[in-house]
Amino acid sequence: MLQIKDIAKQLCDNIGKYRTALMGFSMMLVFIYHAQSEKLGLVPTGIWADIMPFCHRSVDMFLFLSAFGLCFSMKKNSLKKFYSNRFKRIIPTWWVILISIHIIGILVGSKFDKEGLVYPHSITDMFFWYTGLGFYFNQCHYDWFIPALLFFYLLVPTINKLPRNYLLLVIFLFIPLIWLFDECGYVHYLYPLVNRVPSFLLGVLFFKDIQEGKYHQFFVICAILFVYVFAFSFVWDVPSDVRYFALLPFVMGLIGFVISFKYTKFIEVFLSFIGTISLEFYLIHPHRRPQYLIGYITKDSMLQVLGAFVLVVVLSYLLHLLMKKVNEKFLTLKEKKSVA
Repeated sequence: MLQIKDIAKQLCDNIGKYRTALMGFSMMLVFIYHAQSEKLGLVPTGIWADIMPFCHRSVDMFLFLSAFGLCFSMKKNSLKKFYSNRFKRIIPTWWVILISIHIIGILVGSKFDKEGLVYPHSITDMFFWYTGLGFYFNQCHYDWFIPALLFFYLLVPTINKLPRNYLLLVIFLFIPLIWLFDECGYVHYLYPLVNRVPSFLLGVLFFKDIQEGKYHQFFVICAILFVYVFAFSFVWDVPSDVRYFALLPFVMGLIGFVISFKYTKFIEVFLSFIGTISLEFYLIHPHRRPQYLIGYITKDSMLQVLGAFVLVVVLSYLLHLLMKKVNEKFLTLKEKKSVA
């Protein structure tokens, strides 16, 4: 008979083993959440309306897994190599998307303006657009995710050095801080970042605990965190974005269990493929741009979503291959230069 410790270890093993597939799963949920649009006639009802809030939490899942992966990367690489790898993976791909959207915006600006889509109109806009600082100053920016991700990348070496108990304290203290931030209403545009800090910190804690074999202790902490946030919400109105973040490791461990069977192997393979191109997938799909494009072909809302999904997957894969080739070419040139 399995003991609680064995179940906890299995859940942790599932998260680590199927990390890429879980990242793909989170991207699928992000796509579903972003697909809803009154303008395009896709308003979820019934069970879909109940699922949507969970889809919204999928970014937390992605950040949890990212934190876990980043800590492993720092363990294997020097700090310089760590940041070099992050730069090569994120920045060139991000800039390709930013440049593409900028050019499209210039060419068909009237369409962009009509749909309320953003692109740079001035030198100042370009500065905020290409640096990502527009998110932090509520100026022209493509999306919040990459600027927030870069913020986490910058801080993760320091966060990872925190003793476990200090890290736990920070997570617990951040809940009332989020409430205060929400109540004050200042710089409200930073909510997508601030509300997801606990999920990222929990990912770092997960790394620390599995390194020390504290499998069931980690899930005990998650359960305590959930009760703590739930109790806190009775006194103060904690943003709904934060209430269930501590349950995510349980959910991910169970998803890993489901896709571990040979009969569900094809699901794991598909989700792992999406996880591999998750950066490109996320960057291409925001603001329903692919859906607007498919909307010129069909007015059926479900066909728009399915068509947009296929288009995003194809474009993401092609962009992933392109950037992989570019990075390999750059590395080859760098090696030749160092030899010369």
